[in-house]
Amino acid sequence: MKRVFMVSLCCAYLFVWGRAVAFAADAPVLTLEKAMTIAKEQHPLLSAAREKVLRVEAKLREVEAGFGPKVDAVLSYSQVKDIPTTKALDPGTGVPIGIVPLGYEKTYAAGLRLTQLLYTGGSLRANRKAAEFEVDSARAEEVRTFQSVENSVRKNFFNLQRAVSKLKVAEEALLLAQEHLRQVEALYNNGVVAKNEVLRVQVAVSSAQLDRISALNTVDVMWKALERATGAQLRPPYELEEPESDYVASPLPENLEQLALASRADLLAMAHLRNAALAYADAAAGQARPQVSLQGEVTRTGDSFFPEDDDWKVMLVAQWRLYDSGEVGSRVEQARASSRELLHNMTDMERQVSLEVSTAQLNLASAQVRIQVAQDQLLSAEEDYRMALKRYTAQVGTNIDVLDSRLALNSARTALVDAVYDAYSGYADLLFAVGLDAFEGKTK
Repeated sequence: MKRVFMVSLCCAYLFVWGRAVAFAADAPVLTLEKAMTIAKEQHPLLSAAREKVLRVEAKLREVEAGFGPKVDAVLSYSQVKDIPTTKALDPGTGVPIGIVPLGYEKTYAAGLRLTQLLYTGGSLRANRKAAEFEVDSARAEEVRTFQSVENSVRKNFFNLQRAVSKLKVAEEALLLAQEHLRQVEALYNNGVVAKNEVLRVQVAVSSAQLDRISALNTVDVMWKALERATGAQLRPPYELEEPESDYVASPLPENLEQLALASRADLLAMAHLRNAALAYADAAAGQARPQVSLQGEVTRTGDSFFPEDDDWKVMLVAQWRLYDSGEVGSRVEQARASSRELLHNMTDMERQVSLEVSTAQLNLASAQVRIQVAQDQLLSAEEDYRMALKRYTAQVGTNIDVLDSRLALNSARTALVDAVYDAYSGYADLLFAVGLDAFEGKTK
């Protein structure tokens, strides 16, 4: 029964393993471009930025509607206790000859009222200009939000590839440690080496197993981070494309700092907001000037639900507030102070942009140099390990030499992985700092 159980268990394991391999073979491959597309379609921050654009566009339409006429339908009903009356006088003698009603006990009125602003001291035009600047600012913020999401996807995608590459390094280290253990055990069984050398290599194998477990966990964490960056579940169904083993430099335009200062969407958004603040100052100042409007009204009144008496009137209304206790002046100063505040923030942001571009350039250049050094180091470490293992097998070298050379080999492989993906991350940071599209070298 025990043998049957073990055979059944092995068959079940092989079946599950085969299904997993088949699924992995059929699973779609997740590339960076695919991850970008998923984020563009599903990330909530992009949807929120688009809704903000729609909101300020609606505000602009509201301001523009102020230039057009307003038509109101007016319906009213009133009832009085006593009908208002007056005495009727004889035109010749002035003697009262009767009583004349001045209204109805129950009065129904229906009419249309037209209002058209003719002159507002420039307030309407200034408000429209401010709303247009706010639309431009929201659109620039939408671009920067997209670039931010794009950069987050790039960085997390590279971090996932880095984690997968380090997992491969950990697996290769485990295989080397296990192979070394077999050789040491063979030497021990033949009485060539002492038991302590076997124990020391067993510790090294356990350490390699722990490193592999840690690397597996890091891969799972990086998958979750990439899902957060894209705003969608990725595993399943996707499998990651093969990680890069080397960095391929991409072309970049010249004068990156000047390009960033001229094209960074967040700088442009702040500049538009400053112009909007200045426009609001003009709009507030316009309220201190005369306001002229044309009003027309057509009404029907009577004592029945469908009144029949027609009346109409047209008015030209001019209003000029002579004293407002400083209300308009305060609004103007608020808007101008806001524009000055934004100007100072822009100056600080320009310095921050210059720092970000310079830092990204230095980090990218440093990573590219490190790649060459790490490649040379890896070649030396591989040869050193090969020689140490061969010397130990021939018993002219020590077990410690093998352990140390394998540790150096793992460190060299890890250093190369870090250098390669530091270069990719540095390139991503440089694109984001300048305000360029992903891998296109173009501004939004």
